[in-house]
Amino acid sequence: MRSGAFPLGPARRAAAEGLAPLHFEFAEGMGRHRVWGTAFASRDGLTVNLVGGDWPHIGAVAISIPRPSLANPRERSATTSVFTVLGHKEDELARPVAAGLAQALQRTTVVVAGIHIHRARTADIAKVFENAGRAVEVIIARVKAYGERAPRPPKGYPRGTR
Repeated sequence: MRSGAFPLGPARRAAAEGLAPLHFEFAEGMGRHRVWGTAFASRDGLTVNLVGGDWPHIGAVAISIPRPSLANPRERSATTSVFTVLGHKEDELARPVAAGLAQALQRTTVVVAGIHIHRARTADIAKVFENAGRAVEVIIARVKAYGERAPRPPKGYPRGTR
């Protein structure tokens, strides 16, 4: 057997046990305003890489944990923390994307964002945010569809935030 190989790899094992996560790519917009990335959803969590512009990179990371609203416990909210790379402004995108996904999907959500447009103007930034909003809608729809058919974890499996 070659180094690092397993008779039944982790992804194949998860699929065989009915615990396979959802993984997909998305893209919204065109040209330098286009945003794209990947989403990886398990039953209790979601990781999103959101990149685009002239130079995709890592600019900020946000983690958002769903919870009942402090003002009205019947409403959903989320607590979000952000790490921003020095000199970057992707926190302004990573925070609302992570919070919106966590609230809508009731899953702990991590968003890694990196979108750079050289000499961006206000209209460029607005278009990127618009495309990111459309990407969020796509992610929510795909993950909700997955959630309806996602298998239950085995008995004794540690529960997430739900």
